[in-house]
Amino acid sequence: MIHWFLSVKNTMRAIEQKARDALPLYEQGGKEASAAINGYMSADYEQLWDLWRQKFPDENLGNLGRHIHFGMDCDYSDIINHDLPELEKRAEAHLLNSVGEEKQEAEIGFETLLHPIIVEHAYQLYRNGHLREAVLNSVTAVYDFIRTRTGSEEDGDRLIGQVLSPNDPQLILSELNTDSGQNDQKGFMQIYKGAYQGIRNPKAHSLTHDLTEVKAAQYLVFASLLARRIEEADVANA
Repeated sequence: MIHWFLSVKNTMRAIEQKARDALPLYEQGGKEASAAINGYMSADYEQLWDLWRQKFPDENLGNLGRHIHFGMDCDYSDIINHDLPELEKRAEAHLLNSVGEEKQEAEIGFETLLHPIIVEHAYQLYRNGHLREAVLNSVTAVYDFIRTRTGSEEDGDRLIGQVLSPNDPQLILSELNTDSGQNDQKGFMQIYKGAYQGIRNPKAHSLTHDLTEVKAAQYLVFASLLARRIEEADVANA
């Protein structure tokens, strides 16, 4: 149950972030402007629905699906302020009610450390033994996520230089008016560039690899950290 709860909470957090990103886009340009993010939100909803049915097949997700479907400013506000908080309360209640009933699930595996986009794009490949594809997809998913949040069409080094440069960033990872914030922004800009050059490119250009299950799992956790930092970043001029 703990594993289930953390997966549900991570997926709801992903939906909330996308709703927050879609709201200003809708206010500026209507449904067309927020359509791409809304599509990703719909995919998150399907994942949440699958998780919910695993434990509670007779319970629905309230108005969340309807609000995502209509995708207007009032819908995004309802998602953030009403739908998700209510679902989280229900999930927490289920968790508390299950204490002592499902002790076999109390042991938490590395899967609970994975960001929802890594679970969506890479975890099943990992489970099926496709380690190279899982690692490649995990890093590719991070860069797709960056493009989704910023609207950039660049890739690789040019993408990271464009969106994370401390001089004029599109995604702000830290308080840039402090030395530590500048160091964080600069350091992670290099980490993202290095991940593309050192992980994504070699895995994309060769079928050979030295991956074990443990090493591949560590790559997926690392990609999850990168995805989490992008999710938590502030979008400049948003």
